[in-house]
Amino acid sequence: MIMKKAIVFLLCLFTALLFSVGCVQSDVSAQPSENQYLNAPPEDVSNELQQIIDSGLEETGIPGMQIEISSPQWTWNSAAGNASSISGEKAEPGMRFIIASVSKSFTSVAIQKLSESGKLSLEDKISSWLPAELVESIPNGEIITIRQLLDHTSGIADYDEDSIILMEYNEPEKPVSYQFSLEQGIKESPLYPPGTSYTYSNVNYILLTLIVDNAAGIPYADYLQREILIPAGLNDTFLQQTNQIPGSHMKATLLGENGSIMDCTNLYVLFDRGAGDIISTASDLNKFHRALRSGEIIDLDTLAIMEEPSTQSGYYGLGYATNQIKSLNMTIMGHDGSYPGSITCWYYIPEYDTYIAFNLNCMDVSIERPDKVLKSVLLYLESVN
Repeated sequence: MIMKKAIVFLLCLFTALLFSVGCVQSDVSAQPSENQYLNAPPEDVSNELQQIIDSGLEETGIPGMQIEISSPQWTWNSAAGNASSISGEKAEPGMRFIIASVSKSFTSVAIQKLSESGKLSLEDKISSWLPAELVESIPNGEIITIRQLLDHTSGIADYDEDSIILMEYNEPEKPVSYQFSLEQGIKESPLYPPGTSYTYSNVNYILLTLIVDNAAGIPYADYLQREILIPAGLNDTFLQQTNQIPGSHMKATLLGENGSIMDCTNLYVLFDRGAGDIISTASDLNKFHRALRSGEIIDLDTLAIMEEPSTQSGYYGLGYATNQIKSLNMTIMGHDGSYPGSITCWYYIPEYDTYIAFNLNCMDVSIERPDKVLKSVLLYLESVN
């Protein structure tokens, strides 16, 4: 079975990891410079963390991972296991990977920038920005707002990810278009009147890229590159617009039927335009998060609007989620994403002014195995605090 988007599952994963930042608690009133994030942790800490992660992957059978923990004191960037469960290629720090739904935060920031510049309003009806024929095909299309796309309260259904992934896997020479994804979701809509409930739907974010196209006057990909990726210095972050990830990268492999291994790495992901089509690294993701939260990309007042959860969900804002982990007295902010054979988490912990980004090339959807690896990191860091 193909892995589906799993927000609740991923929350279980980074709940364990995020507690580990207790060892890097700092006075968050002091704003560290970017250079401070380049400091390496003490050698013994790096060595012992590496040993724990290596042992954890061996115990659980997870092929490999990329991780960066970035605090005001030090940044630890590492890898463990194999980048590919097929070839046995070793995972190395700095490898690229599919960030999946973390892409939504980039798309939301693009919309926020257009709002700041007065080119659109979050309260605009999508009918003001989308072709009339498309709006007519969307149930309630005349009354849905941009904000309702951003916070998944539009009532527009999602596409069938399993079927699309299998189509691309079986016929990689025939990539599935985002127009096909749109049609799938729209046919299953409406789920409810706009603004009355919450349902996570990738189709919302595909529509947002079409709004960016029109409001910016240039294609979504070009606007993202010019206004976000280049200013933030994200040299290893780009949209996957071909069926090949350049350079060294983590492979997204999944257990298929009869013990076979499905390699989903190089499927063309235009079907997920703006919702899950970005490639990046752990270092670039943390760099983007620091730039976002320092006011370098959008104003801090605008960031506060992104952070505010909708009443319908209670945790999801505008492409940015906030969860209170009561058992740990901790807040986690950001996004996560899953793609067949790949899990990415991207979070900020305000209590410790610490950023976490990691990717696992998970072979199945078992919660226990990845959780064991992250809990091992937790236990060690707690012991040295």
